[in-house]
Amino acid sequence: MSHHPEIWKTVRWIALLAALLLVAFFGFRAFDRSVNHTASGLERGLDKVLNALTGSDTRVVEGRAEVVARNEINELSLLELRMSATRRYENQAYILKYVSAGTKTLIIRGDYRITAGYRLEPGVSLQVEDGVLIARFPEPVILGVELIDFEVLSEEDGWWNNVTAEDRATLLRELRQQMRREAMESGALDLVDGTLESRMKQLVGAPEVRIERPSDDEAAADQ
Repeated sequence: MSHHPEIWKTVRWIALLAALLLVAFFGFRAFDRSVNHTASGLERGLDKVLNALTGSDTRVVEGRAEVVARNEINELSLLELRMSATRRYENQAYILKYVSAGTKTLIIRGDYRITAGYRLEPGVSLQVEDGVLIARFPEPVILGVELIDFEVLSEEDGWWNNVTAEDRATLLRELRQQMRREAMESGALDLVDGTLESRMKQLVGAPEVRIERPSDDEAAADQ
């Protein structure tokens, strides 16, 4: 009889351990179903999300929504900036290489609209992996540099060397190139991926988005 308390104590510990194991097992099953349900919910309609975002035709291949390759170039603009710059043009001319015809100068300020985003090449796709939305997009680029307005700040002719319409056009072309360089150096491209990530979270409701670059093999397979 003296051993009965010890036996019942052992039985109670075994029963408690079994109950804890059952609780842990069913809890894991519920968590696994919840994760799978969330992942399947994210996967549904990815082609429609990609179509709405890019305006391109999409298809679903092995659970991955991807842009259908087309002949024309598609672009996705996610960032717009307004920038201004001033540029000076100066030219000194000579008559018969010896007699100065005077120096002409021209100073123009241009106002530009800069857009940045992605060129939608083959390989652009959306896919859910382990509950994480994977957005495969190319490197962001400056898509457009549009002249909104310009102002001639200064224009002076030489006595036989006048400012021409071609001079103005040349200076405006140089201003446009300058604007593209300054936009790239401003860090605008660094903001494009962040904007895409935020847009994806809003459209899909994904808690986590990871942006990757399409591999060369993927791009070649889609062409």
